[in-house]
Amino acid sequence: MRRLAGFVAVAVVVQGGVAHASTTGDDLRARRDALLTKIAAQTDDAEHDQAEVVVAQAREQRASAALAAARQRLQDRAVDAYMYGLTRSLQNLATPNVYLEEAFKADQRAVADLRTARTTSAQAVTAAETARDGSRAMQTQLDAERGQLEGMIAHQDALDGQLRAAAAARKAAEAAAAAAARAVVDRYEPDPVARTRHHTATISQRGVMARYPFGPVAGVPVGLEATGQVLQGPASWYGPGFDGHATASGAIYDQEGWTCASKELPLGTILLVTENGKQVLLLVNDRGPYVDGWILDLSHAAAVALDHPGVGVVTAQVLAPG
Repeated sequence: MRRLAGFVAVAVVVQGGVAHASTTGDDLRARRDALLTKIAAQTDDAEHDQAEVVVAQAREQRASAALAAARQRLQDRAVDAYMYGLTRSLQNLATPNVYLEEAFKADQRAVADLRTARTTSAQAVTAAETARDGSRAMQTQLDAERGQLEGMIAHQDALDGQLRAAAAARKAAEAAAAAAARAVVDRYEPDPVARTRHHTATISQRGVMARYPFGPVAGVPVGLEATGQVLQGPASWYGPGFDGHATASGAIYDQEGWTCASKELPLGTILLVTENGKQVLLLVNDRGPYVDGWILDLSHAAAVALDHPGVGVVTAQVLAPG
């Protein structure tokens, strides 16, 4: 979104459409926030539906095993009855064995009941699999919508690159860029009843990021103070392939958000990251990078703001509320 904000600022200077450009940028950010919230809720639904399939399959397997055991008992009972009949005299054959007859009937009833139970279990498996398939289809649809939105943002990024040089020297463009880069107020009002793990984590993370000026800064922001803990080393960045999926914190990953991943720092740690004479305020919400010696994995937005190459050395100060 940082680069998208830059495009909005340049468009203001070159075209003079201040109100229209700002509305376009806010609309894209609002649509992205709403979509990531839907993905968070759908991720919880998909996990629940898959668990229901596993439970239903286990019940069906137990019902099948019980039916097989009952059938074997019935078969054994028939063999016993037959063998018993061979050992009896002709006179006694005319007299029925009440115990064997009742036991055989009981086994037959048990087989019938277990056959019904197995059918019910199989139907439950089918219903659970149908629900799971529906969840997967919904996830596919949401991924497609996210892909379309990413294409729009990429188009805005391309325009930003073409206009950046023409607007760099103009104070009006710089002021508009700073205004566009400011945090967008989250207008989403969550339904407490509908909150689940990913949904709750995503909304909670937005609350944290609204309290401090995450993104490009100049020094330690007001309200925060340096703890004295400093990290320095190679950092990478990630985005495509991870955007829209759950992070280690449970929140849905937004590659245009002001976040990063760390193998060691606690989730929720606030970092002031410096590179190429630029600084950004980031929130640790994921784990990585999984390369020995590398200390951070930056979001796409953070990498753009720092003019970060594929891999570069950064300095990160751990901050805490002051």
